[in-house]
Formats: sequence, C-alpha cells, structure tokens
Amino acid sequence: MSLEFWCPLRLEAAAARRGARSAGVVRTGMGPRRAAAFAAGRQVPGDRSGAIVLGLAGAVTDSLEPGDVIVAEAVRGPGPDRSAWGQAAETIRVGLREAGVSAVRGPLRSVARAVRGAERRRLAGDGTLAADMESWWLLAADPAPLAVVRVVCDTPAAELVSLSLPWRARRALAVISRIAATLSTRETPIAPDRWRGLERAVPGGDS
Repeated sequence: MSLEFWCPLRLEAAAARRGARSAGVVRTGMGPRRAAAFAAGRQVPGDRSGAIVLGLAGAVTDSLEPGDVIVAEAVRGPGPDRSAWGQAAETIRVGLREAGVSAVRGPLRSVARAVRGAERRRLAGDGTLAADMESWWLLAADPAPLAVVRVVCDTPAAELVSLSLPWRARRALAVISRIAATLSTRETPIAPDRWRGLERAVPGGDS
C-alpha cells in the first residue's frame, strides 16, 4: 500500500514535501467546498493507497500551544462524527513520540470558517481540542484517510492574525515536515497495512 499526505494549503503541502520520503503529497484545497470536491473525486473503493490528512489547526483550548500536534480520535462536523480510529491513532501518536514529536489524541472539529475569540471557547465546551476547515469533508473519500494529524498554529492567546503569526507559522510548518519524514520512513513500525489491520481489530475502528 502506498502512502499519501493530503494537505489542504500550499504551504502545508510544501512543508510535507520537504519531509516526505517514500510518500506522495497531494494538495486538496482550502475550505469545505474544495475538500468535499476533492473527496468526491477520490471515490475509488478497493484502492490500495493510504492517506493521512496533514495540516494546520487552530486550538480552542489553552492547554495547546503553537507547534503542538493532535492525532484525531474523531472529527466532528456538520453531520455525524467521522472515523474514530482507536488503536491506530495511538499507534501513530506513539510512533511520533518515539521520533521526538510529542502528540496528543482527541477530537477535532471541522468548521466553515476560521475560529476566533468566543467561538473557540464554545467549541471547547464539548472537549474539542482544535478546529480546521477540511478534515471532516476529506473523510468522505472512499477509502477514507487512515488518520488526521493537525499541528496547532493559532490559539486562544495567539489569534490567527497577530504580530506573532510568521513565527508561529514557521514553527508549525517545521513540525509538519518532521511528521511527514517520520510517518513516511520505511523503517517506521506504523506502516499503512498495519494501520488497516489495527482498524479491523478494534471495535468501531472501521466506522
């Protein structure tokens, strides 16, 4: 099974390409409309490629800082939650940790526009860790991506548009490069075929 990184933004895709080795990188486009269109064009049941959604996110909790990594347990959106990966998410998180990339697991929420201010606090009320604008729609592809990994760029204390944005963006994009290098290395124990096996072995893992 070949591995791809699906990155919504041009900067995210460029960062992933700097790190990716045996994996491809595909730019999916920013926002719900482009993400949904991309997913609709990737309806290939039985396809042997495996994808990881990789990009930036906005934290909705003060417990996260720019550069922190989230491996999604579930992605919330305008419809039912999508893809709780169970042990597969933990395998990815542990693999990143062993490579020196600290990551947490938890729910993400995909929204139609960038979150800021009081909207962050509202989303945090149900345990959501961060928000993005594409993952929920990308998970409609068939087969769905194996995982969603997002890197925090903005937080409640550091809004998206602020003087610290260039520094925060550079830091987060460097982490994306490191994640791509880690997950695409042939020696890593978290190969796509193993993820698929773990999904089948965990109740609800193929939802």
